[in-house]
Amino acid sequence: MRLLHIITGLAFFMILFSSCLKKDLPALPLWNGTQITNVYFEYRYLDTANVWQGAPVVAYKSLDATKTVDSAHATISISITVPPVSGSFDAAQRAKVSLDHLWCFMDLSTAASVVPVNDAPAQGFFGDFSKPQQYKVTAADGSSQVWTLTVVDFIK
Repeated sequence: MRLLHIITGLAFFMILFSSCLKKDLPALPLWNGTQITNVYFEYRYLDTANVWQGAPVVAYKSLDATKTVDSAHATISISITVPPVSGSFDAAQRAKVSLDHLWCFMDLSTAASVVPVNDAPAQGFFGDFSKPQQYKVTAADGSSQVWTLTVVDFIK
C-alpha cells in the first residue's frame, strides 16, 4: 500500500512539473501600440444609506463621457455629462460632482502601460481634470507617446 502511494505521488509530481513548451520557440515581435483607446470617468462618494461594520460604503457613479480622439496629435477632447439623480446618488451628491474630484480610467493598446506626467493623477486616484492632464503610454517594445486629456465641456 505504501509503494502504491509513492508511485502515485511520483506520477503526480512528474505531471505537475512537466511543460508543454518546446525548446527554441520562435521569438514573437513585441507590440508597438501607444494608443489610449478609451477614457472613463466616475465620481465616488460615501453612501450613508449603505453601512458595513458601522461605516458608510464607498459608492460610485459612472459619468457619461463623449470623446474625440486625435491620434495624430495624441490628444483626447472629452465632454462629461453628470447623470441624473438615481438611488443613493441623490441631489446633494450630484451637486458635489466637480472636475477637481474625478476618477479617470483608460483603455490602452495591447501590452502597453501608462504613467502620469507632471501632476496628473494616477489611475485609481482622484484628480483635478479642470485643466489638461498628460499621460505617457509605453508600448511593449519600449516606444512611448505622451497623451493630453482635456475636458472641454462639463454638463451638470
